[in-house]
This record gives sequence, C-alpha cells and structure tokens, in this order.
Amino acid sequence: MSLTDSICLIKSVFTTIPLFYISFFKVSKSFCKSMISIQRRFLWGWGKDNKTIPWVSWENLFKPKQEGGLGFKDIRKFNVVILAKWKWRLMTVEEG
Repeated sequence: MSLTDSICLIKSVFTTIPLFYISFFKVSKSFCKSMISIQRRFLWGWGKDNKTIPWVSWENLFKPKQEGGLGFKDIRKFNVVILAKWKWRLMTVEEG
C-alpha cells in the first residue's frame, strides 16, 4: 500500500467512522490519543516488523494543504466544533 493510499484511508475511515459519535458526545483525551496513535501507526507502516522513520512531524500533517500539510483533522478540535454547531442550531432554531 502506498503512502497516498494510507493518507486517503486515514482521511476517509478514521475520521468518518467516529463522526457520528463525536458529533453528539464530548470525547475524552484518552480516546483522542488512541485515535491519533492508530492513525500514526497506520500511516508510518502498520504491521511492519521494522520501525519506520516518520520524516514529517505529526503536527505538520494537520495543517491545510495550502500551508504544506495534508489536511488531517484534529479529532479533539473537530469534536468541539461539531458540538458547538449543534448548540448553535438548537439556540437559533425557530419553532413553527
């Protein structure tokens, strides 16, 4: 599997599968750490016997593509934004 394939899977699977849960519940720090750990291991060669060298800082991968990153979503920040969106919708909805 190429690096491009791994990046595509991380963006589609590891972000969208927990999307339902993180859109309604505040996630814990341990959940965020474990998700980031899974993403890191998958990107840098999950299942390989030899440890690979991560040539790019993990924090740089969260930057937008225009700034040289890969556009990964920070799960904790994404969770806060989605919860704030729901709160905004509940506060501004008009009955009728």
